[in-house]
Amino acid sequence: MKSKKVYIVLIAIIFIFFIVMFLLFGVDELKKENYNTTIIVGDDTVWKYDKKTWNNVFSHDDVNWKKFDVYLDGEKKGNYYLWYSDGWYAFDNKKNAITIDSELLAINSNVDISVYNFIGDEITDYSYVYDVLKTNKLSNDNTYTSNQKVIFDFDNDGVEEEFYLITNAFSTESNIDKVFSIVFMVKNEKTYPIYTNISENTGFNGCMPYFSSFLDVDNDSKYEFILSCSKYSTSGTTRMLYEFNKDKFKILISNNK
Repeated sequence: MKSKKVYIVLIAIIFIFFIVMFLLFGVDELKKENYNTTIIVGDDTVWKYDKKTWNNVFSHDDVNWKKFDVYLDGEKKGNYYLWYSDGWYAFDNKKNAITIDSELLAINSNVDISVYNFIGDEITDYSYVYDVLKTNKLSNDNTYTSNQKVIFDFDNDGVEEEFYLITNAFSTESNIDKVFSIVFMVKNEKTYPIYTNISENTGFNGCMPYFSSFLDVDNDSKYEFILSCSKYSTSGTTRMLYEFNKDKFKILISNNK
């Protein structure tokens, strides 16, 4: 009789354990199964998240005349119909045209997606930059064409992280041997690489990186971000959606075919 009671207690404990695990993790996973999100960035990128998978959308017919939350320069302008011809056009409910005068970020989703309006400042303390350049065997000759730092509580833990962006792409200096674009994060004085592109200088290679947006794409109160890197002339722009998981940055999807 005693062994039977012990057996029943063990079964009850195991059952309760699985119920708790499901409530902690399973509910969120079931919710994500039903997430359906489309994100438009600039004139060249449409991403769709469905059944827990990100994919590039190559046909504008899939998104034309659908309503999107439209953001310009990180600020929400409203909910508009979008239509693509030689670029994106936005219209209100009465089909009045809405001016798109900067790079477009547009979101259509069945979940709330938070978009953070960040500010980038010029780097003043180059300590971390010089360390990263040294690690990549690059000189710190200050021939930068862009240098930016963004301070933001990326993982929502109450402590702000620092994001650094440094490049010498498209420099007018003729004595540059290596063209580089490097993006990294500093958290608790530790450096986390995000994007590194280094190549021999041919005069027209490399790309100019910039942050397009910080946003929470999966409604978990932890942010992801879109990093864009514009190539020379008409060569296009590479766009990458990043997440931070297990102390590493991972590209969820890129428009780089």
